[in-house]
Amino acid sequence: MNPRLRVATESVRRFLRKGAASRAKNIVEKLHPADIATILKNLSPKERWDVFSLLDKKTCAEVLKELDSLLAAEVLEKLSDEEAVEILSFLPPEDAVSILDSVSDSRRDKIIRLLEEKQKEFSRVLEYGEDTAGRIMSTSFLAFREDTTVEEAIKKLRESKDKEVFYIYVVDERGRLLGVVSLRSLLLSNPNDKLKDIMNPYVVSVRVDTDQEEVARIVEKYDFLSVPVVDENNRLVGVVTADDVIDIITEEATEDIYRMVGASDEELWERSLFKIALYRLPWLAFTFVGEFISGLILKHYHGTLKHFIAVSFFIPLVMALGGNVGNQSQTIVNRALATGRIDEENPWRVLFRQIGVGLIMGLISGVIAALGVSLVQKNHTLALVVGVSLLVSMTLSAFVGAVTPVIFKKLNVDPAVSSGPFITTFNDIAGTAIYLTLATILLLKTKPIP
Repeated sequence: MNPRLRVATESVRRFLRKGAASRAKNIVEKLHPADIATILKNLSPKERWDVFSLLDKKTCAEVLKELDSLLAAEVLEKLSDEEAVEILSFLPPEDAVSILDSVSDSRRDKIIRLLEEKQKEFSRVLEYGEDTAGRIMSTSFLAFREDTTVEEAIKKLRESKDKEVFYIYVVDERGRLLGVVSLRSLLLSNPNDKLKDIMNPYVVSVRVDTDQEEVARIVEKYDFLSVPVVDENNRLVGVVTADDVIDIITEEATEDIYRMVGASDEELWERSLFKIALYRLPWLAFTFVGEFISGLILKHYHGTLKHFIAVSFFIPLVMALGGNVGNQSQTIVNRALATGRIDEENPWRVLFRQIGVGLIMGLISGVIAALGVSLVQKNHTLALVVGVSLLVSMTLSAFVGAVTPVIFKKLNVDPAVSSGPFITTFNDIAGTAIYLTLATILLLKTKPIP
């Protein structure tokens, strides 16, 4: 928090404690909604509600849009359905629906029904699936017929002060998207020119059912301020703006982080500890089964461990390094898939690079570990076992960590779910099996097990 907001937060808190609500209101009403949201995040729940109650309904709506899901849900719980409807009515439907995703399904449906009665536009938003371009698009755009002159377009643009305009879209009599005109081209063109003569006919657009992550990649790739959204008949129905894309990127990144550790962001506003545990248990159950298999491998090689006690000293080393390499590879590939930097049809160049990196790290780690084991244990055979095991397990882990997200992606499963518990558990099993197999084979030559 910057110093200005820190001072504002402390002042608001002090005035609230002294019962001087009017002075607290004088401070917050001069701030941008995003700054008010920052102040609310640093207050106690009671103080947060006291400040929120001081705001006018329109500002309340803007502040709600800036709050994270957990705090938005907390505030909405204190509002009656009628109050929530009154506040959310100031927001575009796509923003209101996004905020309502943080409350329980029953209350969300009830508030949306009330909003639909007040604004029919809410029905349009709900026609499209979650996380699609149709759900997040704005209908606040300007589109003119192809025979509109530049002078007419500029006049209409000036009359549209309530719309957030980055581009002028050109459509035919059926509303089908034909081209796009930048504001710069519009202002620099002859007033008598028609839009069809100055438009760019090569428009990059997305369908209403396009995944929001793909929309974000397109905006990032082409550096658009907004991207048009069309239906199955190529009719222009909305736009997704750059600020929406920032929200998408933040949301998707947060979601992936939770999935990488086998958790869910739903537990942030879930009150029941039992339900929070249920969000995490599935992946922990997978880890339990995987580590149980690792235990069976140790049991299978109990003869080796019994006669060569020193072998057990380095099992954690092999498992930890292999697991780290696997997680590094899957993180790199997951991120590359999310940003579109990997060709999903031909990902082999990236995969081979990760395998090569794993091979180099395995070779370096194996040599260092072998030298260390040789000096400490005075057993050159055991040193060789540890070194070769690290080389093989780290190379295999790099391969598995890189290829698993690609396989999940081709199966239309979120690659993030292949992270964390899955990769770590697999590498524990593989590393243990490789190490103990090599130990049994090589050490038996020097000291046979009776």
